[in-house]
Amino acid sequence: MKTIYSVLGVMAGSSMDGLDITLASFRKGGKWSFEIKKCETIPYETQLYVQLKESPNKSHENQRELDVDFGKWIGAKVNKFIGENKVDLISVHGHTLIHAPQDNISRQLGDGKTIAGITNIPTVTNFRSEDIQKGGQGAPLVPLGDFELFTDFEACLNLGGIANISIRDEKKAWDICPCNQILNYFANKLGENYDKEGQLAEKGTLDQHFISKMLEIPYFHLPPPKSLPNAFIKQSVLDSNDPRNGLRSYSEFIAQQIATDLKPYRTDKLLVTGGGSFNNFLVSRIQKSLPNWKVIIPDISIIAYKEALIFAFLGLKKILGEVNVLRTVTGAVSDSSSGTIHHP
Repeated sequence: MKTIYSVLGVMAGSSMDGLDITLASFRKGGKWSFEIKKCETIPYETQLYVQLKESPNKSHENQRELDVDFGKWIGAKVNKFIGENKVDLISVHGHTLIHAPQDNISRQLGDGKTIAGITNIPTVTNFRSEDIQKGGQGAPLVPLGDFELFTDFEACLNLGGIANISIRDEKKAWDICPCNQILNYFANKLGENYDKEGQLAEKGTLDQHFISKMLEIPYFHLPPPKSLPNAFIKQSVLDSNDPRNGLRSYSEFIAQQIATDLKPYRTDKLLVTGGGSFNNFLVSRIQKSLPNWKVIIPDISIIAYKEALIFAFLGLKKILGEVNVLRTVTGAVSDSSSGTIHHP
């Protein structure tokens, strides 16, 4: 029986900073272990970026065309990335078009059949739908990987477009708040793609009124399970007279929300990953808000590619017929082995 698998994980995150691709080997023994062989972020060309950003407002026909076109783009980039490496499986989390579990729908762009046809490698996509049909949120999905691959940590915090947390003891996880989505929004107003190392935020002034208004949003007072759609940013962003003050204040808000959400749980080691881990100012605010936690920033391959790594793992679990979505995380009536398998 095979015990080592070579899997390619592909992640189109909500920060929209490009396509994260990770080639990893997974070994099944007493517990799962992994080794990242190769990883890369491929930026979107301007036209593709605009198409993806505007996709929720397009007609169904245009969305379907983009689904296939994005699949072709992913397939071509994956083929170039793979080179001479042997790959058993490709696992793709495409660009989220809509995530509305309350309406029983979650759709990602990046057609799996197209990708499998171009790469000639079995491809898994559509990880959220089955859980939603079982009454779950269809998110977050990364926690199963946290629990099975990162067993040394009591909690895993991802600072991506959305900040989310996984708690090992409770086998729970949830979206805390938008993160880089809103920080990038303010940075864009200053002519920057993002706030490098939090230097702009550090020059801003804390606006307590801004934080108070954010706290009026009902989501932040809901218990888990709960998850955030990308569209939440349009409903929740509050402008500031000075974007630097917005960056400073929202960084503080993120740190406060993380501390609030972690308060009921025992303190231990906290693994922090995602693009926000490079934001020194944000990380310093989080560390200050969690004085009893040991905050650990891992090496760059884990920081930047943990989500792609875990989606590779979720695809492998699907192929093996094993559970890859947990009801304790999503609120579904039962666990799932979720995803759609596309054969070449």
